[in-house]
Amino acid sequence: MIELASIKDKKELQSLWQMTFLEDSQVIENFFENVFSSVITPVIKVDDEIASSLFLLDCKIGDYKGKCVYCAMTKYAYRGKGYMKKLLDFSYNYCCDNGFDFLFLVPAEKSLFDYYKKCGFENFGVHRKHIFDDDTPVTKEKLEFQYEIEFNKKVLEYWKNSCVIYGGEISNIGLIFDDDNLIIRNAKCGYADIPEKYKQDGNIIQGNITFGEEYSPAMIKTKNKDIKDLCCYVGITLE
Repeated sequence: MIELASIKDKKELQSLWQMTFLEDSQVIENFFENVFSSVITPVIKVDDEIASSLFLLDCKIGDYKGKCVYCAMTKYAYRGKGYMKKLLDFSYNYCCDNGFDFLFLVPAEKSLFDYYKKCGFENFGVHRKHIFDDDTPVTKEKLEFQYEIEFNKKVLEYWKNSCVIYGGEISNIGLIFDDDNLIIRNAKCGYADIPEKYKQDGNIIQGNITFGEEYSPAMIKTKNKDIKDLCCYVGITLE
């Protein structure tokens, strides 16, 4: 049976997160201190033990409100039993029943796109661009998007702090452009790893955290065809 987790489930959820994503413990603790109380966390328990869970973060695309699936995870012993699909179905129905327009996610790896398609999700968003190519630099004009995925301040602050924990020197979440309007970095990239010629201050466009391969970066589930057709920025990666 699906139920909503509370702070009493913190230790179990932290352990499952660490096991699944090998995340830094400070990052996980930061999430529970600053974000957890404001998100919906459906879980499936077996014999009073959390077998599978995910977090639902508030997000927006223009005037449309939605939820973002974050840290979808299942214990090894319970994988292959359909628990995650049940949680995703629950999450989508929760959105429909509570006035949200869509359910959004970024698959943790390319192989998961087929799985999420079976769960009713469709490819969505501007494709990733690679920028360390002197022949074809990415500029603001080449991004060609009209909307962005927006998250609340608590989530953005959590991601910013996570980047710092991993060695970045992040002044804000988002893409930063130099004086020639070339993208130089985003919040996931450690500042120390950027070539000196790209370490310049610039304008900031807020956006989602990315991971680095060149394919349709995100997926969405919605009954609203207008949302599916939006030209939306969902993340740019550095390569």
